[in-house]
Amino acid sequence: MPSFEATMTSKGQITIPARLRGMLNLKPGDRLEFYLDRTNHLIVRPRNLSPTAVFENAPKRRAPDKKMTDDEAIAAAVTAKDWRSRRRGRTSR
Repeated sequence: MPSFEATMTSKGQITIPARLRGMLNLKPGDRLEFYLDRTNHLIVRPRNLSPTAVFENAPKRRAPDKKMTDDEAIAAAVTAKDWRSRRRGRTSR
């Protein structure tokens, strides 16, 4: 994770390093949000992101399960029952 350093002026202002501004696509007039987490770590979030951009960085969902035909569903149920029976040490007919 990259690290950036800035110095605060007597008026409480900082200059965001150019590389970080580029990474976050920040432009003059963009707003930033500042949060403190439970351990007092500072989190800065640019407000110039679209609402969908938040979800673009979220973990991807796995693909939905493939739809089974009736025959495939029956075969899967029989296989599962057979597996459960073997696991219990019994055989069923």
